Amino acid sequence: MVFQAIGFWLLVLAIPLWAYRYYLSFRLEPRERDAFKRLLQRADEKALVFAIKLFGFLVALSASVLALIALLGYIKYGNSQIGSYREVVRNRIYSGVDTVDNALDTFHYDQWLPIAILITCALLTISFTLVGTALRDISLLRRLHSRLKKIGKGNKTAPENPQNA
Repeated sequence: MVFQAIGFWLLVLAIPLWAYRYYLSFRLEPRERDAFKRLLQRADEKALVFAIKLFGFLVALSASVLALIALLGYIKYGNSQIGSYREVVRNRIYSGVDTVDNALDTFHYDQWLPIAILITCALLTISFTLVGTALRDISLLRRLHSRLKKIGKGNKTAPENPQNA
């Protein structure tokens, strides 16, 4: 429940961040835009690679927690049956719209627990990647703009004839 809420709010946060990123990128001059594209191509880690690594980490973490819970259930009760997500987590997020709530029930809350965990891991991965990529690009755009502005000012103050200086 908490992780779903975090994923949802990060997705909501990603919308204005991406809008601001596009605003900054459209304000760039052609020279700055070319430099930004080259910097993105030379990035240390692509967003897709980051998302795959994060998803793998979250799946491994949740699988180990699920295995621990199943082991403790087996020790205590003698069996380790894993039911639906609805049986394990009682609290749910409701939107107030019947069609949306029915879709949430069908696609998430009525799913077998490991499938619901994978859906939550995917939601977290997508939201973290969108927010992280937008923040990285915004920072890169601002630094690029300020550095190119300094270079542009430096060329304007240089003497026209270097031999006379």
